[in-house]
Amino acid sequence: MRQYSRRISPHFYEHEFACKCCGQIGDKKQLMILVARLEMLRSKFNKPVKVISGYRCSNHNNKVGGAPKSQHLLTQAADIMVDGLSPQKIAKLAHGIFNGIGVYDSFTHVDTRARRASWDGTTKKDKKDVSDKKDTKPSAEGSLPEVKESIKDTKDTKEERKTSRSTKVSGKASKKEKG
Repeated sequence: MRQYSRRISPHFYEHEFACKCCGQIGDKKQLMILVARLEMLRSKFNKPVKVISGYRCSNHNNKVGGAPKSQHLLTQAADIMVDGLSPQKIAKLAHGIFNGIGVYDSFTHVDTRARRASWDGTTKKDKKDVSDKKDTKPSAEGSLPEVKESIKDTKDTKEERKTSRSTKVSGKASKKEKG
């Protein structure tokens, strides 16, 4: 296994993100995007961020039971820990920096996917929602009816705005619409 010891940011080294079975680091450009965001997250804690898992080759991903389309395969994910902070606390502080956030019993998954997704992978019975309450976008883990309803609501809102604008433009806006 090839070991990387080159510093790639003020607080991270290449070897921290290398695949555990083959030592590869994946896409270097994606790795640098991930590391830049981990540096931002680290500045919120002012404590070291320990990378448990970074890039995974497909063999290693299969071995550990990773999702078939795991962000780890794309060099866009890291499973992390911070001494003295719960995975839930890390997840809360990661919102706004990372789009994909998953909470597990002993670590937090963060990734740089294009769309927001959050999930609770803990084994505890009383699972708590880890999503940012300000984020009204549906999570990727939401059920299809919830996503369809959210899309419908968005379309309804757009239609209401169009109707409201056309009424105001024609000068026939009621007191309720003006107020």
